[in-house]
Amino acid sequence: MSINQKTKFSLVRLIVDDLFKTQKLSLFLVILIIVSAVVVLWTTQQTRKQLFAQEQLVLERDVLESEWRNLIIEENVLADPKRIEQKANLLGMQYVSPKNETVIVIKNR
Repeated sequence: MSINQKTKFSLVRLIVDDLFKTQKLSLFLVILIIVSAVVVLWTTQQTRKQLFAQEQLVLERDVLESEWRNLIIEENVLADPKRIEQKANLLGMQYVSPKNETVIVIKNR
């Protein structure tokens, strides 16, 4: 080994030894800062995921509300009494008079 490599090795070793022997508080604080940064990144990622999911649900809700309104309109159009009477006439249906009406009663045993 050359002198330069020994110096580098001993310098790195000296710094590490110094951190573990006399600068424990500094080392602990650096570790806390790193852990805190990782937690902030993770929290930010989770928040973005939740916001994206919320946005997708809002869009889906809007589509479903629009479809619901269209179904209500369709139901109102199909349930129009004039339309029903017109369809009944096309099928040859007519009103039943009370004298032609038959009532069947089924009794449960």
